[in-house]
Amino acid sequence: MKFCKACGCKLSRDKTFKNDKRFCINCAKIRKDFIKGRRLALFNYRAMPLDAKIIKSKRMIQEAIQEFGLENVYISYSGGKDSTVVSHIAKQMYPNILHIFANTTCEYPETLNHVRWEKEINHTNIITVIPRDGKGNVWNFKKVVEYYGYPLFSKRIANAIRTYRHALNNQTRQNSIDYIQRNFKKYDQYKEKNISDKCCDVLKKNPLKKKAKELGMECTILGLLASESRQREQDWLTYGCNIFHVKTENQCRPIAFWDESDINQYIDKYDVKISNLYNMGFTRNGCMYCGFGVHLETDGPNRYQKLRQTHPKQYDYFVQNFGDFILEFDIAI
Repeated sequence: MKFCKACGCKLSRDKTFKNDKRFCINCAKIRKDFIKGRRLALFNYRAMPLDAKIIKSKRMIQEAIQEFGLENVYISYSGGKDSTVVSHIAKQMYPNILHIFANTTCEYPETLNHVRWEKEINHTNIITVIPRDGKGNVWNFKKVVEYYGYPLFSKRIANAIRTYRHALNNQTRQNSIDYIQRNFKKYDQYKEKNISDKCCDVLKKNPLKKKAKELGMECTILGLLASESRQREQDWLTYGCNIFHVKTENQCRPIAFWDESDINQYIDKYDVKISNLYNMGFTRNGCMYCGFGVHLETDGPNRYQKLRQTHPKQYDYFVQNFGDFILEFDIAI
């Protein structure tokens, strides 16, 4: 017997909403109207001038501090443009707010240099964490790929493939096949490949959460944009910028309603120093060898081809360890 995710009523065949079987017909209509209103709100927020957006973003950060206290809130800092803008905004109000940076062991050298500059020259309060397993040994990208699988296509697709490959029983395996067929049919041909979404959890999210727990942190400030993916936009439509006491992790996402042009405008207006990586033709920092989205980079050289031009030593390591695997998917390297 299934139950409506919203109201908890039993979902009989005549009461289930056919386009989303998690809800009854009545709750599905209410949710549809709610999402429609939220889309309008997001449209209006995005249409605001930059100065108004900054004011709203500051208010989101202030709400987090008021709710949890400055000593219990930290910025999840990646060294990228988005988190650097969030840091710049937050430090105007709270100059010594804690930043935690997860060194995934496959960061671009320029990212590490920028984080070092923030800490040593710009006097940003930053703690760096390194991913370790239960025995205290350092994880690295190669170990994670060998143990869990390579991050490729997207997190949702990689998660579906990993779930299929590691299914504990026939029913779970069949459910995974059905899910892939229903949502990612063109990627069904790759379901036996060693692909996984666990890399980010092991190398970044888990070390951050562990350190935050050790320090008694209660809320994370993140530089995420709703425009970055359909999933992030859906998440904003449901929860907004500040997610307090709803999920297992309290989050403040103060620039979620911005887009990339706002980020660039802010950087230019306030002369914000960013990683030199962006002056080398890269539009993202992240992990050097991550494959999420690389198959969509068909207009000009993709991230791996750029790596060959800008970081030959790291490129050689990539080719020696992962090149043959990536070529199986007709991705140029």
